[in-house]
Amino acid sequence: MQTPSHESSLDLAPQSCQSCRSRKRKCDKARPRCSLCAKRNQNCEYWRPEAPSHSATTSSPERGWYPFPVDEADVQTIDFPTILFLDPALLQHSLVEIAPTAGTVPQYILQLLGDLDEIRLTAARFFEHIHQWMPFISKKRFYDLYLQPSFHSRPDVVLLLLALKLITTFPPAGSRSPRTALYNSTKHFYLKVEGSFSILALQAGVLVALYELGHGIYPAAFLSVGACARYAHGLGINVSRTVPTRKVLTLVEVEERRRVWWAIVILDRFVSIGCPGRPFVTADPRLDDFLPADDAAWDQGTVRPDRFSTLSSPMTGHMSKFALLCQATRLLGQVLHHLSADFTNEDDVWIQLDRTLQSMLAAALNIDCPDYDQITFVYSALVALYTPWLSSGGVQEIDTDRSRRARVILQQITDRISANLIERQCFLGRDPEDMSPWGLYFAYRICGAHMGSSSKAPHGIEVVRSLREGFMTINVRWNVAGVYLQLLEAQEAIHLGA
Repeated sequence: MQTPSHESSLDLAPQSCQSCRSRKRKCDKARPRCSLCAKRNQNCEYWRPEAPSHSATTSSPERGWYPFPVDEADVQTIDFPTILFLDPALLQHSLVEIAPTAGTVPQYILQLLGDLDEIRLTAARFFEHIHQWMPFISKKRFYDLYLQPSFHSRPDVVLLLLALKLITTFPPAGSRSPRTALYNSTKHFYLKVEGSFSILALQAGVLVALYELGHGIYPAAFLSVGACARYAHGLGINVSRTVPTRKVLTLVEVEERRRVWWAIVILDRFVSIGCPGRPFVTADPRLDDFLPADDAAWDQGTVRPDRFSTLSSPMTGHMSKFALLCQATRLLGQVLHHLSADFTNEDDVWIQLDRTLQSMLAAALNIDCPDYDQITFVYSALVALYTPWLSSGGVQEIDTDRSRRARVILQQITDRISANLIERQCFLGRDPEDMSPWGLYFAYRICGAHMGSSSKAPHGIEVVRSLREGFMTINVRWNVAGVYLQLLEAQEAIHLGA
């Protein structure tokens, strides 16, 4: 009968748990939880016995209260993000070595990604299409460092790869929601990996926010952009020079961090284009802020500091497409600031914004190979400036001069759309996979202005019809186009019932 007794004693802790000791209750010393702790549904902590190699009088770092059983993976260590906030000077002086993020990746995430060949196809698709108008991921660094057979050992690399697959995947056909299983899995995995505090996780977050903006997923898009801005600040991107941050030793990495920040600024402005008044989460760019460098050189991994331009630099032919988009973004921010203020007595502000946008638009149109993404972005900013005077029930009667100018702008854009969109098929002839969502806002407002106008402008009916066809075409790529179509139907119903 000795054996069962001996085996039973192996399941008991040598001493009472902490909770029973503090309550002066009798503890049955059961593992992993005594009966009283199990009844209360609380953690049960036992005193860690000394290591056998130490005497009873020798203090051991192993001793202490601990929950049984102990999971060594849960032992707290001082990691990079903690040091970054508590004492970043240690990182600045290279006193702490930062190891790449390690951890396990759930099997279902790896199944969503597919094998390495499928991942390579996803990457190629991203750099061929999305990257052309939103180039904030270094192509050379991506292929050299991350697209390796051992990618599954880095959760932040897996997260970025998953976000690439998300943004390159067309939304479901028909009326199905873009909140797909891939979208939900990416969001869930992002929450698990964001603590790595890696620029890869930030880039994945930007792609998720872009997906939400392009598919009309609100308020998620608005909240995701804000989270990206805070994440960038935490990484030391675009923060005060008094904040110690990790040293960046290559110009390509410096450029990548700058481009990530500009991507967030672009999304921060555009996500609020239809509802001015909400504060931005990113500071207004300064005139001495550097613009992105040459796109082609950066893709090849060569960045020349002598070719850098700032926001105050005049627009030139050697500026990259992304740099020109960033300049337009600054103007959009000024437009939204103006609309959210008491603009009735600020004639000089809107007149200057109008002139600058018109000048930028003329420069973008009068070249051999126009950048349609930049053009549609400028159109959206220009239309946003006059939206209160274009929409029915707006403030037309408050400012007669501006109302007249709004009608001139409406006619001007209508004529340009008629010439470029309808006659020359400049926009609708493009592959939907290559198109950005920037132009959908201005197209929606132009359609709404013509539908609500009592006097039908020349070409107006034909322009509205063509733009609606364009929405249906782009809806294959960006679901927000279908959302705008539904909003136009709602406007029609309002006008018919009036």
